[in-house]
Amino acid sequence: MASRDAGPILGLDHITLVVEALDEAVAAYETLFAQGCGGRGAAEGLDWARFGLANTALVLVAPRGEAGAVARHVAHRPDGAPAALGALAFATAAPDGAARLMERRGLPAAGPALPWLGRQATPLLPDAARGLHLLLTPPGPATASATRLDHAVIRSGDPERTIALLAGRLGLELRLDRSNPAWGQRLLFFRCGELVVEVSHELAGGITDAPDSLWGLTWRVADVGATHARLAAAGVPVSPLRVGRKPGTRLFTIRDHAAAVPTAFIGA
Repeated sequence: MASRDAGPILGLDHITLVVEALDEAVAAYETLFAQGCGGRGAAEGLDWARFGLANTALVLVAPRGEAGAVARHVAHRPDGAPAALGALAFATAAPDGAARLMERRGLPAAGPALPWLGRQATPLLPDAARGLHLLLTPPGPATASATRLDHAVIRSGDPERTIALLAGRLGLELRLDRSNPAWGQRLLFFRCGELVVEVSHELAGGITDAPDSLWGLTWRVADVGATHARLAAAGVPVSPLRVGRKPGTRLFTIRDHAAAVPTAFIGA
């Protein structure tokens, strides 16, 4: 997941997805990815299951009992939400040095490094990250997988401040900034290693002080038609295939089979 960009961030090591029933979520994602869960474990206040993918990992986390320090950072979800994307964990070769750099840029650590997934992870202060839960961690193990993350979507009420966070503090490269009244959105695309972090802003809503939120995931596969047919045959509720905005691509969405997280698959 090495990045060509300058700066301490090598890529997106993993994303956490907070769920209520871990076994059910594991079974659902084993079907979606056509691969088994790569490992399971527990931390203070949660159980977890990790899916290693071609350029990142998806870690399902199920809170239990009183939340420990790790759970407060990786298992955050809005009150009343049965499931939600919890945190983005960025890979860096030198987490301590990266944390010091982030602090100089106005994005301090929320506390000391914590044991997480067999490594140390440094949580960054959500109040300085537009409400997002972000971690710095050494890169995890590489995984051979037919699925890779194409992009993760953040919803923002103030895209200029989100640019300051992602580009100015984290050092991600802003590749494209496009507003389209027909879509009703301003979309920004940041390169993060071998994937993209997309920021979506609703034009009709104007600029607000609301915190940013992790919203959805789009997974890339080599043969999206075959994946669509496989999932439909398995009883997964999928939308019809449609032509993507990027030339030469098609995509479909998943309905109610991805722990309530907006999910799409894209490919040729």
